[in-house]
Amino acid sequence: IYLSIYLYIYINFPFSISLSLSTENTLNDMGNVGYLIVKLIRATNIPNKGIGSVDPFVVIEIENCRSVTPVRDNNLEPEWNLTYRFPVHDYHSTLYLSLWDEEDLVSNVLLGRIAIPLFNCNGLKRYILKDAKLEGVGKGELVVETAIFYNPLRAAIRTFTPKEEIILKEPTKFDITLLQRDVKRITAQVEMLQDATEGLDNIIRWRSKPTSFVSMVMFVVIVYYIEIWMVPLALGFTLLWSLLYRRYGRGEWESYRMKVANKPYYLRTGRGEGEKDLDEDMSLTQRFEYMYNLAHTGQFTLNMVASLAEKLKNVFQWKNPFATGLLATLAIIASFLLYFIPIRYIILGWGINKFRKFGFDPNLIDNFEVEDFLSRVPSDPELEELKEPTRRMKQAQQRFG
Repeated sequence: IYLSIYLYIYINFPFSISLSLSTENTLNDMGNVGYLIVKLIRATNIPNKGIGSVDPFVVIEIENCRSVTPVRDNNLEPEWNLTYRFPVHDYHSTLYLSLWDEEDLVSNVLLGRIAIPLFNCNGLKRYILKDAKLEGVGKGELVVETAIFYNPLRAAIRTFTPKEEIILKEPTKFDITLLQRDVKRITAQVEMLQDATEGLDNIIRWRSKPTSFVSMVMFVVIVYYIEIWMVPLALGFTLLWSLLYRRYGRGEWESYRMKVANKPYYLRTGRGEGEKDLDEDMSLTQRFEYMYNLAHTGQFTLNMVASLAEKLKNVFQWKNPFATGLLATLAIIASFLLYFIPIRYIILGWGINKFRKFGFDPNLIDNFEVEDFLSRVPSDPELEELKEPTRRMKQAQQRFG
């Protein structure tokens, strides 16, 4: 029977530390959110590597703190029964446990690791370790008991302050698989936005008259009666509803997560078979085509994001004087209109007009005025194309060829 972690706290925790975490002392030490107690008990199911012995040890990391346990020589079921106390500066931090095999002649071998968010550090548990990238299953298991003691007010205030930089974290290296993953992530978000826009377009164009009629009535009622204080209230109730749904409708949530949320986007939408991942069995031509498509998708996405940011910047730098002057004039006129006409009536008029004109002509080509306006503002590469060469540029080209 192992010594309870709470008995350890009772014996080793000074009363002054407990008092510092009390609510009445919240403002005295804002940087100290709380303390994490980690009791490393043992490791199990470590595979035998065949040649040589396994000499396991564990590395415990949280924020910029790191502790290393003693090495247990030639042991596949090592026990430590060691308790560690770490200061917590951010309740949203993550506890990392890494199981290593010590080697004399070569670098130590990572058997497995696990990442545990602090809000899940609440008792005794056996953790199945994952691989180095925390994606697949690693080797071995760890039995750990954890407990966190913190000041909730300090944790709440700390949530809205800059996150502490992790100095001990190794710099990220270029990895083609990570590039592929990130490109797919961006592409999926863009396609989901397109789907949402397409759904709104179907409602506006009265493709389903009952749905469009109900949507129009809801739009009018919400805009007419909504007050600004209702917006955060609706957000709060929405978040509470999602919590209750996850907790009490768990069967439905798990069914949705397994059948829908975990599927690739192209499988959920039926848009083709999707792109194949990079495979060692690919030929050189297939690898080249794969890399080209990946780079092309990344280039298109990055160009779209960069162009949007540059266009917004160039609006305020008067790179297109007519467009910026027009926007300034409309902004001044809008300020006078908003002074005399409540904004809810302007939104009502705009929305009803959308439903009206597409109700009479469903094939009417819609436009998004903000996007149309920004399309007239040049991005930085377009400005370079529009820049006239000077004589100095011509002389420099002639001089250096």
